[in-house]
Amino acid sequence: MAADSQGNDITAVGIPISGSVGIAPITTALLTPAAGKAYDLELAEAFRKLGLQTEDGGHNWTLEADGDPIVFFQDGYSIPSGLANATLVVKLAQYDALTQELLSGAVPDANGYILIDAAGHSTEYRLFTEEIFKNGVIRRRQAGKATITGVVVDQSTRGEVNGVEVTFKIDRSPDLGNKHLGEWLIKPPVDGGTSGS
Repeated sequence: MAADSQGNDITAVGIPISGSVGIAPITTALLTPAAGKAYDLELAEAFRKLGLQTEDGGHNWTLEADGDPIVFFQDGYSIPSGLANATLVVKLAQYDALTQELLSGAVPDANGYILIDAAGHSTEYRLFTEEIFKNGVIRRRQAGKATITGVVVDQSTRGEVNGVEVTFKIDRSPDLGNKHLGEWLIKPPVDGGTSGS
């Protein structure tokens, strides 16, 4: 459906019904714009998906300028500071070896054992997210450099999911033209094909 006489298109409203988050080693190649557009995309094996998220733990993005703008002597002239606060927060329902790795920056040993330093770790990842909307549209994002800046484990409550809230800090990447993210907005195929238009 096209926009109505007031310029509104109700079919373009994003109502999320599913999605995923994947991480890969920082040396993993990023998707090209053409490859990422495929409606039935299959990620490279290097990407590991973080699994189930809690019902209220979907993708929570912050993409905002940070710091005071640079103001010039001439009235009315300023430019952004160039600083930014780009983060992704998700709440994982699964607690497995990959979640342990996010906590520690290390792979659990054969006993399922790791050492955790609560001060965090500096492991850098490639980050890939996918959000699927009720109207069939898919929004994908990739970050060239993501680090984990916070992990909060829910209080254990009998009969409830013990979620793990993970905060990823997204930095600029030279592989993305010194930007933070690459984003696709993919419409469902109209002809039964494999890629949106």
